[in-house]
Formats: sequence, C-alpha cells, structure tokens
Amino acid sequence: MYFLRGSLPWQNMKANNKKEKYERIMEKKLGTPIEILCKGFPNEFVTYLSYCRNLKFDDKPDYNYLKNLFKDLFTKSGFENDYQYDWNVLARKKKDEKKDINDKEDDAILVDINESSNQKPTDDKVKTNGQN
Repeated sequence: MYFLRGSLPWQNMKANNKKEKYERIMEKKLGTPIEILCKGFPNEFVTYLSYCRNLKFDDKPDYNYLKNLFKDLFTKSGFENDYQYDWNVLARKKKDEKKDINDKEDDAILVDINESSNQKPTDDKVKTNGQN
C-alpha cells in the first residue's frame, strides 16, 4: 500500500522515546481499518490484507489464492503480461543513457585528437634540415 499511496498513516509519528513511538505506531496500525487504508484502490487489496491480518501464527498462507487475487486483478484491469518489468525497463534505460554519455565523451575525445593531429605546426616550432 505504501507504493500505491505514497505514505502510510503511521509514518512520521512523534514521541518522547522509541518505546512510546513504537507503541503509537502499533496503535495506529491496529486502529486503521483496512478499508480506510485501501480506500480508492481495488477491493483485492482489502481482501489480501484482511486475509493476512486474520492468519494465526501457525497458519500456512494459501499462496496460490493470494497470487491469483492479483493475477486476476491484473487481467481484469486490461493488462497483458509482456514480461517487461518496470525495474528491468528502468535499468535498461539507465544503462543506455550511461552508454550515450560515454559515447559522447568518446566522440569528444576523438574530435580533440583529430583536431590536434590536423593542426599544422607554427613556423617557430618547425625545424628544417638543421636550420633554426
């Protein structure tokens, strides 16, 4: 929910000490209804968090059920799995941008080398057959 909302209601809580701060965070988490936390987002998030909150310590989650909640939401929302994950696309874009910068730097170096090799020496630096 943090990634969807951008923040959580229990973030940045102030207290006099760590113990008090963590108690306030716990109270806020327990006191925030899941429906409020997920307001404005697909109901599958409410279902998921309610399911997780109701698990007992020794319960084994039904991972297929949970996975299918979001898989079905993905399909229902009109998305198709193209296997192009955001983090891979962003990493590739960053790598390409870095390559472009390096290519431009290499091109600039080659231009400098070519320009300096094409320059004719000035008369005072030219030595001709032992004459100065």
